[in-house]
Amino acid sequence: MNTRGIYDRDGEVFGYVAGNQVFTLEGVLTGVIRDRVIYDLENERRWQIDGDALVNIRGEVEGYLGAPVSRDEW
Repeated sequence: MNTRGIYDRDGEVFGYVAGNQVFTLEGVLTGVIRDRVIYDLENERRWQIDGDALVNIRGEVEGYLGAPVSRDEW
């Protein structure tokens, strides 16, 4: 399975995506992806995925998804 880092606008990684699940760097599940939208565990919309950008509900870019990395490359 491929994973992708989640980066803030300053380029700092703060989480990752594995499949359709979103995790903290510590491996704690924090959300899921459905139809190019990331929802938190309370089913609240967190970000829209626009290309590699993570866009909040006001349309502002808050972060980015990194390139896919296979588990073998870790």
